[in-house]
Amino acid sequence: MTGDLRIDRAHHTLRGCFFLLAAACMVCLSAACGRTGPPPESSASSEPPPGPLFAAEPTIRVGVALGDSAIAIGGAGRWWIRENGGGRPIAVVENGSAWRIVRLPFESALRVARSDGYLSQPHAGSLMAAPLGAAPIELAGKAYAGSFEIMLRPDGTLTAVNVVPLETYLEGVVPKELGRPGPEAGEALRAQAVAARTYALKRLGSRAALGFDVYGSVLDQAYGGLPAREDSLAVRAVRATRGEALLYNGYLIDAYYHSTCGGHTAHVELVFDDPPAPYLTVVSDERPNGEYWCQESKYFRWTVTFNETELQATIARNLPSIVPLPPDGVGEVRDVTILRSTPEGRALSVAVTTSTGLYHVSKNPIRALFADAEGRLLRSTLFLMRPTREGGRLVSLTLVGGGWGHGVGMCQVGALARAGAGQGYGQILATYYPGAALARLY
Repeated sequence: MTGDLRIDRAHHTLRGCFFLLAAACMVCLSAACGRTGPPPESSASSEPPPGPLFAAEPTIRVGVALGDSAIAIGGAGRWWIRENGGGRPIAVVENGSAWRIVRLPFESALRVARSDGYLSQPHAGSLMAAPLGAAPIELAGKAYAGSFEIMLRPDGTLTAVNVVPLETYLEGVVPKELGRPGPEAGEALRAQAVAARTYALKRLGSRAALGFDVYGSVLDQAYGGLPAREDSLAVRAVRATRGEALLYNGYLIDAYYHSTCGGHTAHVELVFDDPPAPYLTVVSDERPNGEYWCQESKYFRWTVTFNETELQATIARNLPSIVPLPPDGVGEVRDVTILRSTPEGRALSVAVTTSTGLYHVSKNPIRALFADAEGRLLRSTLFLMRPTREGGRLVSLTLVGGGWGHGVGMCQVGALARAGAGQGYGQILATYYPGAALARLY
């Protein structure tokens, strides 16, 4: 079964929903859906032009532990720890031992703590830890390639940065981002490897103030360290595309991607505060038969309902972190409506009316407005609202939606389906990043 959302633009109410079987009854998410046919001709292909554009494979710095009061480092083999910048090791740690990096109260320095209670002298700068052999180093029991830098932040917390070759980093990203599909998904894994590499290369040096290039989480790209590299299909995809990235007019693109587009991808400027980009525009994910490449996702269509108490709690919990509020706070929630949507049905602006004022939430932060108590964002902004009122009072609100993620760039479930149908990774990338060109950068 497939379904589509249709919008009465005057009122943003549900006009039609999940239709059974007949492709003839299938319609676009909107009658004015950007591009519904194949994407325009692109210079992306499976044969990138020869010639490295980087002198060598770069190293990437991945923030994997942030805001901690202590960092536990160990490993199956021997490893050392020293002050950053050289000098003799503070300690050479024997096989299987774990030490902790801590900050004592009222100190602005790091110390190395052994399990028997030994504490090193205070160290004003950051500390480096690296293996002394083939066995990898471990952070909080998880193995990582490369080395670690432990830094003390101005707020007194610790940050652990994994310093690792970029291709090795990608071997820990691709299986975390795309799962562990079968051999039929090889071209999707290659497309994911190229997108993830492009995303990472674009961000090298962009967070110097934080001490790393990318977060090791969905804030940038999910990263599993060495355990994730056990997936040989993903590792082969990374190695088969070594050094390949996407360029537009000779510059690295912002290779955003997401789980499930729900039928159409989104213009980047209507989701994030980014400028328009011709390679991050609306792309239809519709098949020639009227079905959708990503419709096998369990999040292709979804419904979330808030009763009056739940809606009040959700808005009261989330709104303060999104918009400025008066001293009286959120107050009593009286109404929630969609003010504007894209032609494809993604909410652009939501109005929240409470006893203390009228508040507007726009673009991707709309997902944070409806986040649950654990902080999990609403699946997407592709939704319609179905309110229930009693005597003018809003007593429940149902969101009828589709897709999972921000909707910009490559649809991962769509890429998997396209690969299963025989599309190559160059064709997949050309579809979701129209106009971008594949190039081998090193």
